[in-house]
Amino acid sequence: MVRKVLNEKPITLGQVHELLKIREETGINYVQRVTAQHAEKLSRDAAFTEKAVQALQEEFDLPRILVVQILNINPKTPIDVRAITSDRLSDDQIDQLLTRYSEFVTVAATTAKEAKEISEEEEEVIEEGFEDL
Repeated sequence: MVRKVLNEKPITLGQVHELLKIREETGINYVQRVTAQHAEKLSRDAAFTEKAVQALQEEFDLPRILVVQILNINPKTPIDVRAITSDRLSDDQIDQLLTRYSEFVTVAATTAKEAKEISEEEEEVIEEGFEDL
């Protein structure tokens, strides 16, 4: 069945993972399953990535598509960013972008770690409750 594209918006791997996770409930095909597995391995939290996209777009005046690609490649060096942005940013701006990106990653990692610790604490409480029975 051919479908008409109503809207097109670049999304990060984290958002791809979230969307395909929702679609898994109704069934996904092989290509979507492989994509979901790839996105799960390489993605960060969708809420984190959307905040990062918006902030970096505003701060560096870049189109959404470029910011999404920057987040998807997880840049470590100025060369990684330069490969996507070409001559849109100066060397100083690229350094600033990498600094801001690493700040977002640090916050996301801290949040994920805290969420995991809370989840583990909840499991311990549940296990203790079962022991009392």
